[in-house]
Formats: sequence, structure tokens, C-alpha cells
Amino acid sequence: MAFESHPLELSNLDPIQSVLIIGAGWTGRQIAGQMAAHGVQVLLVDNSDAALHQSVRWIEGQRETFQEQGFWPSVSSEELSQRVHTANSLDYISEPVDLVLESVTEQFSLKRRIIQTYSKRFAAPTILASNSSYFTPSMMQPHAVSPERFANFHFHVPIWRATLVDVVPGPLTHESTLQRLSDLATRIGQTPLVQRVENPGYVFNWMLRSMLQSALQLVERGVAKPEDIDMAWKKVTSMPIGPFGMMDQIGIDLIHQTMSHARFVDGDAVWQPLIDILQPYIDAQKLGVKTGQGFFDYEI
Repeated sequence: MAFESHPLELSNLDPIQSVLIIGAGWTGRQIAGQMAAHGVQVLLVDNSDAALHQSVRWIEGQRETFQEQGFWPSVSSEELSQRVHTANSLDYISEPVDLVLESVTEQFSLKRRIIQTYSKRFAAPTILASNSSYFTPSMMQPHAVSPERFANFHFHVPIWRATLVDVVPGPLTHESTLQRLSDLATRIGQTPLVQRVENPGYVFNWMLRSMLQSALQLVERGVAKPEDIDMAWKKVTSMPIGPFGMMDQIGIDLIHQTMSHARFVDGDAVWQPLIDILQPYIDAQKLGVKTGQGFFDYEI
């Protein structure tokens, strides 16, 4: 479905300087770190104190490495810590913010509830956005108060290396909302890809799903093991990572969630055998890079 955005509102073109991120998981902490490193004030909210603590430690732990590798600009530990704040409840937040971005588990009922809550709590001109990797804006926008300020703002992991953000309007999104989100993406070292036609998975994830599906089918049929599939992919394409390494980077739990949603569209026969391959990793909490183990092992 294609949308034409609402007319530009010049009164809402101030740069986004403060962002509230809901969800301190693997993706949320990356978004928080990327924004803070580039000068944005970040408030990271999660009901898990452990997740918040791990996120702050992770952001500080990557600072020197990412600066040396050129992913983040030069910023001191003190400057970074002054830009990242945490809270375990929206009840403790009284200051206005320019953007509220949800980055919680890919479950529609949870995202819908959060959108309903934060759109009531934060009035216009605060922008409302979702980092959903699967649900389209038109599915979520009806649940937002002042839906003209809602859009999808979807990052790809690892954020510091992938540097692509999908910026997608719903049928009621104002052009100024897209402009401010696109400007923010550019300021934090990302490339905004504005998409006027809704598509589950946007551009890259739509292509990626087919490739990961093929890789899992090779395992399910007993053709090859994950390490051999990745070796074949890397040898021929000269890419540093293969399909199963990509799943480890994204998070096997996120891949599992996406395929579980696709099952209700395409049927169990297509996806259930592939979900069954992922399930033991989910049960063992071997979710990939973020846990140190997935299809392969990692240092964390």
C-alpha cells in the first residue's frame, strides 16, 4: 500500500535532541549507544534493572573500540555517561522528549499496548516511532493518539556497521515527521531509507528472509551443516559472514519470532520445520552474539 504524506508543517522541523527508547534489549542498547555517541540525549527505559545495567555497561565497553574503528566520533567516558540515562518505569519521567521509540520484543499485542500508553503520555510535537522489523505502520498507527506524528524507524543490527534506517510513514503520517526522523538518522551516522510503499520487512529484511529460509531448508533436508553453508556463502560471495552468522548477529530469538509470524500468513508447512531447527537454541538461550553462543561461539 502506498501513502502520500500529509503537508509539511514548518513548526515541527526542530532537530531531535532527546530520545526516549523503550526496551533495553540487544537492539535498544545499540540504538542508545549510537545516538549518545553522536550527541543525542538518551533515556533508556526497561522494567528490568538488569537489562538497563547491562546496556550501560555495554555502551561504555564499546566506546574506545568503536572510536578506534571509526564507527563512533571521539567522545569521553564522562560525556557519554552524561548523555545516557535509565529508568525502569515511565512513571519516573516528567521531562518532555522529542522522540519516543519503542524497541521491544516483536509481539504485536505488546507493541500496541506500548504505543497506546506512550502516545497518551507524550503529547505533540513529540514524535512516536516503532523499531518493528515486521509490523507495518498502518497496523500500529491507529493505536496512537495524534497518529500524524507516528512512523516506523527501523534499525539494522549491528547498528554501528549496518548504518541503514528504514523510515516508513503510515497513511496519516505528516511529512515533517519523516523529515525530522531522516535528519536524525543522518546525524547519528546512519543512512535513512524513506519508503512510501509499505512492505513487511521493508527492503533488506524482505530479501534476507528468503535467503535465511533457504539456508535453514538446507539444514532441514540434511544437505549441509550450518558451518558448511556459511563457508560456501563466504567463499563465493567474498562476504565475511554467512546466513547462520547473520542469524547470530540479528538474534536467533528475533528470527524465530519473525518466522512464527510468517507461519500464520504462509502456513505451518512452510515455516514450522524451520522453526523447529531454531527452537533448541531458544530453549537453551543460545541466541547468538548477544549471549555468546548461537550457531557459533563468540566472546562477550
